[in-house]
Amino acid sequence: MRKLIMLFIIATSIVLTGNAQSIYKNIPLPKAIAGVNEEFSGMTIYGNRLYLEPQYGDHKETKLDGVFNLYSILTDSISRVIDNRDTSLTACKTISVKNLNLLPDSVKANYEGFEAICIVNNTVFLSIETDDKYPYCFLLKGKLDTLKNEVIIDPAHFISLRRYPAISNAGFEAVTYLPKENRLLAYYEFNAMPKGGCGYLIDTSFNKIPEQVKAPFLYFRLTDIAAADDGRVYGVNYFWNGDYNSYLNNDWVKSPEVSIGKITPELGEKLKTDPDYLKKNTYVAIVMLDSAKSRKWKYVRSFDGFKNNWEGMALFKKGALVVTDANRSGKQVCKLVYVDF
Repeated sequence: MRKLIMLFIIATSIVLTGNAQSIYKNIPLPKAIAGVNEEFSGMTIYGNRLYLEPQYGDHKETKLDGVFNLYSILTDSISRVIDNRDTSLTACKTISVKNLNLLPDSVKANYEGFEAICIVNNTVFLSIETDDKYPYCFLLKGKLDTLKNEVIIDPAHFISLRRYPAISNAGFEAVTYLPKENRLLAYYEFNAMPKGGCGYLIDTSFNKIPEQVKAPFLYFRLTDIAAADDGRVYGVNYFWNGDYNSYLNNDWVKSPEVSIGKITPELGEKLKTDPDYLKKNTYVAIVMLDSAKSRKWKYVRSFDGFKNNWEGMALFKKGALVVTDANRSGKQVCKLVYVDF
């Protein structure tokens, strides 16, 4: 009888694991970069290494005049943890970012942290979020030297991206490279205006004026995007209940729970039970566009948003790596995970 009970428990847990949308594979980071102060806001894969971008780095108080580092980890080490051959990551490289102090005052005075990273042909692109009162965000570029483990920023050439509308703490957190177009695609964080949000196609040379495009309509925040080899574009669609008024009760959106429930049935069920569910709970999902020209996001899957401010994504294996920005808060956690889809 005891064996039958144990078999039933195991079978039940397998069913729950298969159906529960919160399941992901936790990948413990090296201890040196696993603290909440890292505030990882972006990441990308380049040259068989995962590059992690903190929002401010270890010295937030010095802004762009102080030390700022990126970190990189071998993708093979990450695969070993995903495949249960190792239990955690133990090593990473520190990449020093140089020349940030040489950026003009217009950038430095309004700087509110880094939000996205993309690497193309040894050129690193970093997006900067700015003060809410300032109408532009910035995109920087620099040369990656893998032998010296440093990035040399070009302080004279950067892109200014006008953001619209003015939403609290919103910037261009989602940037990816489109190989066929040889351009970067940047989407604004808030895209729930009736006709969608704001985006730009950006020449990697920075020699042309960015082409403004429409970002497809999407409730909640768009915190990162990544283009796949087949042309599909995947995104992290994250909602924190503390942003309810900024994202769901503003000049363009007014308490859209009914509409959200129709678009996202799993949220619809929760909203039927508790109409104030989104005022008390977080939510995160992977969404997808069939191509960069598509006008409609498709739901892929959701996973656990509790205590996890999911901000960075990189496509990997049969899914994606996703990382949190812990906001230097004990209420958050610094976490790298693998989500399959």
